[in-house]
Amino acid sequence: MRDTDPPEVQSTDPAANGALASDGTLRITFSELMDDRTLRPGIAVFAGQGEVPLRISVTPPLEGEEDIERGDLPYLVYVNAASGAFTANTSYTLVLRTSLTDYEGNALTEEVRVPFSTGP
Repeated sequence: MRDTDPPEVQSTDPAANGALASDGTLRITFSELMDDRTLRPGIAVFAGQGEVPLRISVTPPLEGEEDIERGDLPYLVYVNAASGAFTANTSYTLVLRTSLTDYEGNALTEEVRVPFSTGP
């Protein structure tokens, strides 16, 4: 049976209004396996109106996990500034767009915005 349930954002680290070290890594946990091709266009970080160039990575599934019911496994995505660090003492917004889809093509039902800031 085909999965028709949309993915959900289970958590972000930092959480809304949280702090991140300038050289830190944002972590996004989705409720299920996501389509890797939608990650880069679907995940953005803004400082004010300017979009920050990002490096996005995922942990590959363990042997055999790709055959498990897709909705059963949380999916962790790591996001870093492409330059290696976010600017210190700056406010940012992580944006997860509805163009993000799971492995079966189901999209997020609504855009998610997570404000966070960096320390010194």
